[in-house]
Amino acid sequence: MDRDFIKRSIRASAIVTVILAPFTFYYFGISTGWGFAAGAVWNIVNVYLLSQVVTNLITPHPSNKKLGAIAGVLKFPVLYGIGYVILSYTNPSVYGIMAGFTLILAIFLLKAIGIYYLDASYQGKKSYGSS
Repeated sequence: MDRDFIKRSIRASAIVTVILAPFTFYYFGISTGWGFAAGAVWNIVNVYLLSQVVTNLITPHPSNKKLGAIAGVLKFPVLYGIGYVILSYTNPSVYGIMAGFTLILAIFLLKAIGIYYLDASYQGKKSYGSS
């Protein structure tokens, strides 16, 4: 899997969050809606920063080490501190946070299954086009 997979998954997760957040507010209440939105946004930012750390610091290819270091500094103390403040000082639903937090993981799973089945469906089929 390449960098594009992560970027597309982050984009899809953001779109699904924007679509589902109003429904969670309406059908499950304000606490669950805020929990869902906070968990989804927190994990989307978490995955983005982790991808920046991995692709910029832990790679044999030339990369922007400064950007990777900034992403690491933002990810570990700042992002986790924000998560602690959200859980400690606000009143979001734990179920909403869990649902929002697992949203990007579900997107990863569905995209990987789609890639697997698309690759399997094209195995063995010959292209009679311009070859």
